[in-house]
Amino acid sequence: MQDGGGPAGLTAPEAVVYLGLRTMDKHPVESGIAGVLRTYELLDRVRTRQALTVRDDQFDYAVFLDAAATARRRRFPMSLLDTGRFSAGELESLARKGVRILSSDAARPRPQDLEILVRACRAGRSSLALLFEAAWPAEGADAPLSWQDLQDLVASGMDLHASNRRVARDPASLETLAERSRRGRSFVVLYHHGPLIPELVAPAASGAWVHFTDRSLADDGAAALACRIARAAAAGGARAVITIERTPALEVLEALEGAGAVIRFLTPPAEPRSALGAIERRASKRKLPARAVYLSAVVLP
Repeated sequence: MQDGGGPAGLTAPEAVVYLGLRTMDKHPVESGIAGVLRTYELLDRVRTRQALTVRDDQFDYAVFLDAAATARRRRFPMSLLDTGRFSAGELESLARKGVRILSSDAARPRPQDLEILVRACRAGRSSLALLFEAAWPAEGADAPLSWQDLQDLVASGMDLHASNRRVARDPASLETLAERSRRGRSFVVLYHHGPLIPELVAPAASGAWVHFTDRSLADDGAAALACRIARAAAAGGARAVITIERTPALEVLEALEGAGAVIRFLTPPAEPRSALGAIERRASKRKLPARAVYLSAVVLP
C-alpha cells in the first residue's frame, strides 16, 4: 500500500489547492480577460514547480492538457479534482500525462470509468484517489459501486479515502479493503472523527492509514489507544496521522512520536529550545506521502 516501499519513504510534498476565482457574473470582456490571466497564472505555477491541485471547473480542457504536458516535462506532480465535468476519456488522457486524479463516488460512480482511470494512472505513473462518501455497500447488494467493485479497484491500485464524519464506517470492512490494497500497493485511508475505538487497531495493522485530531485524545485511555493504533499502523506499513489543534501533554506527544505516528501541528510554534519545540522539529521531518492525503492534510473530510 506504499508507493515507495513503506514508511521510510515519507518524503512526498504536500499538495497546495489552487482554486481560481469564478468570473461568470462579470461582463463577458472582463470575464475573458480574467480567464486569460488565470490561465497564465496556472501555467506559471507549473513552470515554477509550485505544488497545486486544480478543480476541473476552473479552466477549459485544453488548458489542463497544456498544464499537464508542461508538468510532465518538468517532472512535477499535478493533481486534478474531478467533479464530473469531464468524460472518462478526457480524464484518461490527463492521467496518461501524469496527472493525479482526485475523484469521488458522487462524481464518478461507474466502476468501468474507475477501471479505465486506474489503468491510465498506472501508465502515466500517477494515481487515482476515490473519496467514498456513501455507506459501505452491503455484500451482494445492487449498487452503482458494489462491495466487490471497491475490493477489486483497491486491489488494482486505486487509493480509497473515507470519512466517518457523516457515515459510520465498519472497521471490519475497512480491514478487508486494507488487506486487498496490498495486492495493488494502493492506499486505504480513514479520516476518523469522534472517540477512538479499539476496533481501529486491526485495520491499521492491515495497512490502513488512520487520520484523527487531538480532539480524540480526551483522556489517558484514549491516548494509550491512539498509541496502539499508531504502532499497529507502522507495523502494517502505514501510519496514524494526528493533527494537533490544542497541545496535549508532552508525555502524550512523546508517546505518539515513539509509536510511529505522523504528528501535524496547527498550533503556534513553540519556543525553539523547549521540549515541545524539539518535538515539533522532529515531527516536521516525518513527512506524509501525497497519496495518504485526499485534498488537504489540514482539514479532515
